[in-house]
Formats: sequence, structure tokens, C-alpha cells
Amino acid sequence: MTEDSQVQPTTGTVELRVPADSAYVAVLRSVAAGLAARCDLTLDEIEDLRIAVDEACALLLPLAAPGADLSTTFTLSSGQLAISTRVSSHNGAELSREGFGWTVLKALATDVDVTTAEHTTSITLTKRREPAQP
Repeated sequence: MTEDSQVQPTTGTVELRVPADSAYVAVLRSVAAGLAARCDLTLDEIEDLRIAVDEACALLLPLAAPGADLSTTFTLSSGQLAISTRVSSHNGAELSREGFGWTVLKALATDVDVTTAEHTTSITLTKRREPAQP
């Protein structure tokens, strides 16, 4: 094995689409954890991210139009993973930014952003590696 073949890239984009059904959220959590490890996040940060993905999906699924998919884009960079999950939503559906799920999501992710556009609702969350404590 050459030295160049051992270097694993930590940048890139992965896209995944699954049915908007709670049975498929585990797939998104697993992919998020695997990609977060490639971004050099700590085990605690990876676990926070898995829970944050779960909470984001729990907030989006009730808004999903019949037959909709959860479309997720994972953007990798060194020490950071950004995850954007979107769903085609019911006409006039609004994401609740109150309650326990939203509070957990905000606490676990470094940044959280919600976007609502014509019949689409998305949550983008970012997890960055925290500086080591002395």
C-alpha cells in the first residue's frame, strides 16, 4: 500500500434519499455517524450528531406529504459535518420550534437552521469538533 492510498479524504458531499417514514431514520443516523468519524469528530460528538439527526427527522416527519422522501445531504470537511434534511411538506405546514425535540436539537448541534420554501421544509444542522480542553 502506498502512502497516498492510505490518506482518506475528509471533504466531499454525500446525498441520500429514503422514504419519509420513521423506519428509515436509523439509516440516516448510521450514515451520519460513519461520515462524522471521517471528519475526525470525537465519539461524544458523533453520538450527539446521531441524536440530533433523530430529532431533526422527528420534527420533519409529521410535515411530510404522502409518499414524500427525506432527502439528506451530508457535507464533509475537516473537523465538521453539515447535514441538510428536507421533505416535501403539506400545504401550509410549519415546523414547530418549541418543545423538547427542538431544545435537544439546538443543544446537540453547533448550528441549526430551518428553511421553508414552496412545499419543502428543511433542517440544516452542523456539528463541529470542539477544541480540546486543557
